[in-house]
Amino acid sequence: MKILEFIYNEKSISFDSTGNDNVMVNATEMAKVFGKDLFQFTKSDATKKFISACLKPAFAGLLNLKSEEDLIISRQKSGTWMHRILALKFAAWLDPEFEVWVWTTIDQIILGHYREMKEATVEKLKAEKEWKDKKEKLIRENPQLAEVFEAELKISAADRKRMKAMKAATDQLKFDLFGDDKEKRK
Repeated sequence: MKILEFIYNEKSISFDSTGNDNVMVNATEMAKVFGKDLFQFTKSDATKKFISACLKPAFAGLLNLKSEEDLIISRQKSGTWMHRILALKFAAWLDPEFEVWVWTTIDQIILGHYREMKEATVEKLKAEKEWKDKKEKLIRENPQLAEVFEAELKISAADRKRMKAMKAATDQLKFDLFGDDKEKRK
């Protein structure tokens, strides 16, 4: 369980991010923002039909739901938690602007690391291309630099080989000290 706190209208809303798409949102905190009763929402016919639809095999697999407890669960100390899809339905019931806020917050939690990784990868690829172009230009203008770059490649290869040997030696030492129990070696 990884609880993330976000602020909406000066009130904290907790999101449980387990590292996958199944973000859970604290519905008790959501209701408090608007002074509304969570029970009214959960017991309405529309909500009951929505929950039933989510639990149908066609959708349950896509949402990674095995039972109703994966959709809505009451935790004694922290309140009622809802799967992201039901939390969005609840947010819409509470307030349209709040629905958009919950939607974008969940989107940020689920896709945030993906976006960061993509941006970092694009930056790295651009820098590598720039480096390669400059290196080729230097070699064209100064052919003797090719030997310097070749030596640099040999040093990098030797360093990778050295690091691999160090890792193997460390792994052997761990094995010698702790045996084959992988849990003890971590």
